[in-house]
Amino acid sequence: MKHLRLRLTWLYTVTASLILALAMTGFLMLRIHETKQEQLELFYSTWNMLSLRLQSDTILSQSFLAQLEVERQSVIHIEENGIPFLYQGSPNMLTNRQTLVECAKNYAAKQGIAGSSAPVSSSSITSDLFILKGDFQEQYYVMILVLAHRNGVRSLCLLMYIPPVWQSLKGTFFLLCGLEAVGILVLLLVSWHFVGWSLRPIAENNRKQAEFIAAASHELRSPLAVLRSAIPAILTVPERKAALLHTMDLECSRMSRLIDDMLLLASADAKTWNIHPQKTDMDTLLIEIYEAFLPVCHEKQISLYLDLPEEPIPCLWIDPERIRQVLSILLDNALFYTPAGKAISICAHLKNHSRYLVMQVNDQGCGIPKENLPYIFDRFYRADKARSGKEHFGLGLSIAKELVILHGGNITVANNPDGGSCFSVTLPAQSSKAEYPQT
Repeated sequence: MKHLRLRLTWLYTVTASLILALAMTGFLMLRIHETKQEQLELFYSTWNMLSLRLQSDTILSQSFLAQLEVERQSVIHIEENGIPFLYQGSPNMLTNRQTLVECAKNYAAKQGIAGSSAPVSSSSITSDLFILKGDFQEQYYVMILVLAHRNGVRSLCLLMYIPPVWQSLKGTFFLLCGLEAVGILVLLLVSWHFVGWSLRPIAENNRKQAEFIAAASHELRSPLAVLRSAIPAILTVPERKAALLHTMDLECSRMSRLIDDMLLLASADAKTWNIHPQKTDMDTLLIEIYEAFLPVCHEKQISLYLDLPEEPIPCLWIDPERIRQVLSILLDNALFYTPAGKAISICAHLKNHSRYLVMQVNDQGCGIPKENLPYIFDRFYRADKARSGKEHFGLGLSIAKELVILHGGNITVANNPDGGSCFSVTLPAQSSKAEYPQT
């Protein structure tokens, strides 16, 4: 189970981490796209501002151009009739600004745009946006404008540095990496606890299965050991043949009862244990159970009482043989633990406006230790861990519980204040077969 838990934890963690990584990668790609769009929009806004000012004959001060170049990491080159403005620019680029301008003008010339020649067909001509690489492989957005101005020509060459996306998103990238690492750690811890919680029922079933097999093996080993020892004894001591055969018959009967009980529980687990409900007079059923156990109680010097309500109990749709079996298991259990001179009582009453019938078997035995109460209906569970008693296998109460559940009811146990225990069986008081729970 530990190995399985570890493997499932890693599986869940890796799967969830991959999904988280894909989500963060998608977010990073979106931010890259948004960053490129922001860079392009910044270039176009700068271009529109400068080209409008140039066409409107607005005076462009050197301080304004210098400040704009620094803020927007740009190169602004303006010429009039092929002569550059006196503004020399701010030396803030990796590649020499004059080299960049010459490369841009050469590229524009290939498109038929010359800064010293006025446009022929219109008052201005603008190049397409293109990307220029510098001496250090850095990139720039570039556009060139040529317009007729009075009796001459004006031209504008704008280059804007494109910062690498890595440089722009470095903080975001490290933040995402940190979140991914924290997320993986959290996923690992959550997966470990979640897998442990998920495997808990399986581990519990494995534990119960191991206990069941151990208990069944112990119970089957005892009669088999008696049979194996009796066979050679018959051959060596013929005068004890009758007594030994009687003992063998008792052990065979005991083993047969054990196998029958195990088969019944296996049928319940496989959902193939069927019951046959019919309209049953509960007063009559309880009286019959009382009369059946009365001789046994007299023999063991135990008093048996039956307490029924004054008003007749309504007929219920139940399987009478199976409910008889439940009550017989409870009474047999009470007889086993009740000493001579004490009493056992059977009582019944209706509750919740006659919607449920409650039948109780009270004894004055030793009671059940508080720590054993949660496990009393478990299969093969016995307070006597040594299993020295041969009268019970620890399956009766499990069978009773399965039968009551098949009837849509429940069975509980509690210790009486004056000693002994009280088993309560609650059944829904169906008045017709149509109301019977589908199992």
